[in-house]
Amino acid sequence: MLFFYIFCSFLFIIYLYTGSRLIVTLSNKKARLFCWIILILLLFSLIVHIYFRVNYIFHDVSIVLAWVGYTSLGLVIYLFCFAFFRDLLIIVSLMTLKIKKLFIKSGKTPFFSPERRGFLFKASGYSIAFLSASATAFGYATALEEPRIVKIDIRLNQDRKDLRGLRILQITDLHVGPTIQYDYVKRVCDKIQVLKADLILFTGDLADGSPKALGFDVSPLTDIEAPLGKYFVTGNHEYYSGAKRWIHEVKRLGFKPLINEHKVIKYNKGLLTLAGVTDINAGAFFKEHESSPRKAILGCPENSFKLLCAHQPTSIYQASKAGFDFQISGHTHGGQFFPFNFFIRLQQPFIKGYYKYRNTKLYVSQGTGYWGPPLRLGTFPEITLFKFI
Repeated sequence: MLFFYIFCSFLFIIYLYTGSRLIVTLSNKKARLFCWIILILLLFSLIVHIYFRVNYIFHDVSIVLAWVGYTSLGLVIYLFCFAFFRDLLIIVSLMTLKIKKLFIKSGKTPFFSPERRGFLFKASGYSIAFLSASATAFGYATALEEPRIVKIDIRLNQDRKDLRGLRILQITDLHVGPTIQYDYVKRVCDKIQVLKADLILFTGDLADGSPKALGFDVSPLTDIEAPLGKYFVTGNHEYYSGAKRWIHEVKRLGFKPLINEHKVIKYNKGLLTLAGVTDINAGAFFKEHESSPRKAILGCPENSFKLLCAHQPTSIYQASKAGFDFQISGHTHGGQFFPFNFFIRLQQPFIKGYYKYRNTKLYVSQGTGYWGPPLRLGTFPEITLFKFI
């Protein structure tokens, strides 16, 4: 509950700042009052939904509150960011004018006179509202569109040419929960079936909630099939929602969980060591789940192609030491939407796409779903199809 109170306090500050810096630009008193009421109701809907989730209360009302709360949160984040940036410009401009007055005396009316400042402040408020609403609408449509198929070729050395033609499909960060439900999962699964991959890999963050509450929503995953099997590794959100229960659930869905272990897969005359590790922070929840690429690769055929499934891209450091050829990950959502696609670089050096670290190659998916606000700007939902060539 401590996290709940801290998070709600943080939300309150953001909503209060946004309202106090933008609603004030409205000249009509009734309009200002109406906007404050709407803003408070939007904040209230999100807080009530979060309270329900924290206390494992699932109801249709909670779903409605989630759609209203999370969508409006996306809008408020944009309003807050634009308003904060504008206020920084105002502070810098005023400081510059004060410095100039110390050294330059002029009888002319300054460009930023009180009247002009008032006009610019109001005009910027309306512009911020328009830009934020436009960005939210575009981001909302992008987040809910069908995932795009991203095709990646994995070039093999001559000594592993027998694996050529192998097609591996990756889904990750589906985040089934309050706003991603059965219909979206079904659309994803229908798209996967058409691709007819040899192997299907799920690299974590399947859901936000318990298997009991979300069992029906994830059920379409039972229908997807691949000749060489379906495999799953845990993400950080599995541990927030009861990892051991979700491991049992993914087995019911037909996936083989890889808990710091590997499976040797034969394709034509070639060998693929498919290894999987738990989330990089899993050891904080269950000691026996402490992530270990070294343990996952132990005892595999030396001449095989060594592929690691790891939820977080930063597993690459240990994966490279362990001797993996390739790692596929998710977790970052590519930043999901502006401005977080810039801030995430402070925590994650590998955001999206293709990388190489020492002798190990890495691909980071942007995620098949989204987390929090149904919003994507600068990214898109992704299903990744790898082909060995």
